[in-house]
Amino acid sequence: MVHFSALFVIVFATVLLVNCDLIPTLFQDEEKECHVSTTTFFDNQHFHYNYLRRQYDGCTHVMGNLVIADLSSYDIEYDLSFLQSIRYVSGHVAIFANVNPAVVPLTRLEIIRGNTSFRDDQAIQGVSDITLLIAVNDHTQVLMPNLKEVSSGNVLIDLNTSPDLCYLDTIDWSHIVREGTVHMSSNNATCPPCSRACELAASWRGHCWGRADDLCQWPTGPSQCAEECNDRCSYKDPNVCCTPQCAACFNNCVLT
Repeated sequence: MVHFSALFVIVFATVLLVNCDLIPTLFQDEEKECHVSTTTFFDNQHFHYNYLRRQYDGCTHVMGNLVIADLSSYDIEYDLSFLQSIRYVSGHVAIFANVNPAVVPLTRLEIIRGNTSFRDDQAIQGVSDITLLIAVNDHTQVLMPNLKEVSSGNVLIDLNTSPDLCYLDTIDWSHIVREGTVHMSSNNATCPPCSRACELAASWRGHCWGRADDLCQWPTGPSQCAEECNDRCSYKDPNVCCTPQCAACFNNCVLT
C-alpha cells in the first residue's frame, strides 16, 4: 500500500509538470460572489466597521460597488485585511474621507468594470462618471498592485493629505484606464523611490503602489497592440486580439 501511494504521488507530480495548465485549476482559491446593492453609513464607528466586514469578508467578486469611507475613530484599529481576497468589482470603487491610520489592502484586485458610477447624478470637483475615487484621505495607504483595468468611467484622485498616497503619482494610468480619463492632484508629499525590483527595463521603472518589492506596477500586456485590438492583445503576440470581455489573454482569457 505504501509503494502504491508513493507511485501515485510521483505520477501526479509528473502530470502537473508536463501539463502546467492544470495547476491554476487544481489549486485556485474558492470563489465567493457578493452582491452589494447599497452603501450604509453608521454614526457608531464600531457598527460601521463591522458592517464593512460583513459586506466584503471573503469576497472574490463584488457584484456592485466597493466603498471604504468615513473610517474616522482613533479608538479603533481598523484591520481591513478582509479586502485582500477581492479580485473583481462590477461597479465602482470609492475610498474617501478616511482619517484614521489604515491600510486599504486591495492587493488582489484586478478589474473595476465601472457598470455604475459614484454619485452618477452629480459631478465632484467638476468630474462626473467616476469609477475609481480616492479622495480626502489622511493617514491612509491604498494598495492595488494587481490592478489591470478600469473598464469604463473616470478616475478622480484629489484632496488627499496622506503622505502614504504619494506613490499614486508614480502609477502609469494609461495601462489601466481603458475609456475614461484620470483627474489627479498631487498631495505634495515626496516618496522614497520605488524598489529596485520594480525596474523591468530602462523604459519601465519607478511605478509602484508602495516601497515594498511586491507593490510594483507592471505593464498589463504588450506596449503596442495592433490597432484593431483596441489595447487588448495577447501577451504572446500583439497582433492577436483578446475578446472585449478579456482584460488580458494568452491564448484564452486570463482576466475577465
